[in-house]
Amino acid sequence: MPIGTAWNTVMSKQKIIIPTVKFDTNGFNQILKVISIITSNPKKSFDFDFSKCSRLDHHGVVLLGGISRYVNFQNSKLARTLIRAFNGEPFATAGVMFDVNSMSELIRKNLIENNFLSHFTQSGFSGYAQGDYIGYREHTTKLDEDNIAEHLNDQWLSDDKVKLSGALKPEIVSRIFEIFMNAYGHGTSIQALSQLGVYSCGQYDRKENTLSLSVLDFGPGIVNNVMEYNQDIETPSDALEWALTRGNSTETDSIKKGMARGLGFDLLSDFVKLNNGEIRVYSNKVSAKIIDGSDFTISESEYDLPGTLVSIKINCDNKYYHFKSENTQQTKYF
Repeated sequence: MPIGTAWNTVMSKQKIIIPTVKFDTNGFNQILKVISIITSNPKKSFDFDFSKCSRLDHHGVVLLGGISRYVNFQNSKLARTLIRAFNGEPFATAGVMFDVNSMSELIRKNLIENNFLSHFTQSGFSGYAQGDYIGYREHTTKLDEDNIAEHLNDQWLSDDKVKLSGALKPEIVSRIFEIFMNAYGHGTSIQALSQLGVYSCGQYDRKENTLSLSVLDFGPGIVNNVMEYNQDIETPSDALEWALTRGNSTETDSIKKGMARGLGFDLLSDFVKLNNGEIRVYSNKVSAKIIDGSDFTISESEYDLPGTLVSIKINCDNKYYHFKSENTQQTKYF
């Protein structure tokens, strides 16, 4: 049973084999390779075949959802041209089809429960049934700030998953919320057409006891924004390093003009390092990552992402995290 964002009977069609996508470097490279194939020539129809996919972690979900909207966006002008050419008769555009029949029972079940498939069909795939998956969301045209903040505080970073003090938790939530704000600020708000929004997907893995979140936008990308803002920066790697440096910001990072904001990684990166979690940032042809308590390491990427992807993984380790300044007899972590 194929489902999708749109279909076309005359335009060229390409089958895309979706690989197994785990939250590791190979998993990111595998899915980014798929994205680069599509973005190199998006004005066609794509059939997504999941017969080779045994696992699809949250960053793969958010990229597949976002690229489906990207294909529709890139074909929107062509669709209007075709409609005019056919004297106003309705004419289907190019798009993405998800071959549900090619999915394993596990993949299909996961994509239903995280509410992914419900975005691409009219009925039969309502999700959020069991709660292991916090879910796929599309934040288009207008960012619902109150809803996102509540979602992060009450569902994603709930007390039963990670134990944070009353002072630390709102600070962590604020930094993660800032990632959404930046994605909208340097992404959709400056696009000529704002049909492309911000896409997110959270995942709670009970077996591995980890909590993950990915946020994606298809704006110009951090690297391009920084190099336009600061023309003394010569390389993409230097641009991403500049963006990750505490205190640096561009005007494009803010929704409200004149209110500069950073990427939100100062306190968050300190917490993730202490937690032995991960942060990965992919923008244009550069990536940065924190793994196993390290500082950010920056490297060139083989595949070009037209936008920015931020992925976070936190270990739910039953430790109690708080600021050193808090009056507590428990082990001090900050």
